[in-house]
Amino acid sequence: MTALEKWTEDLYERLGIREPSQITIANISERLNIWIHYLDVRSKGIEASAGMYSMFIDNRLPAGMQRLEFLHELCYLLRHAGNQSVMPEHYTQAQQDEADRFILYAAMPYSMISRRSLPELRSEAISVITTEFEVPRELAMQRIDQIQRRIFQGQLLAVMGAQGEKVPTLCSPRFD
Repeated sequence: MTALEKWTEDLYERLGIREPSQITIANISERLNIWIHYLDVRSKGIEASAGMYSMFIDNRLPAGMQRLEFLHELCYLLRHAGNQSVMPEHYTQAQQDEADRFILYAAMPYSMISRRSLPELRSEAISVITTEFEVPRELAMQRIDQIQRRIFQGQLLAVMGAQGEKVPTLCSPRFD
């Protein structure tokens, strides 16, 4: 797991979130004491004062998209500080990238996926993840592909290490 993925798993463990059905706006916001407001505005999270959070969720979006927007903004509230309008572009882009990855980890935690018996066929596994975690098919596909790459990477490194070959570092290209 990446550091962000481990952080997300630890957060859910602390909150007692162990099943996909618990990954809801109402459940998570209640456990983290975040006030949710559904308005005709672009989704945005704010820290009103130290530890006092509010989030505006775009009420024009379908419920499934609202949940993904919530998770995206949740990452900003819990992991990012400062006013983005005055930050360098590369810094705000790094925060945006992290929030996008957080959606994958928070919407479909590895611990929950790994406890399931997924079908062998990729398309069927994607369908199961889409249904059980209530995410768009494209997002489920992205997560399955990511997990498969990591498994293959681990197997490759294990074989190379067992054969006494020098194991390459994984600094470049960037692995997610």
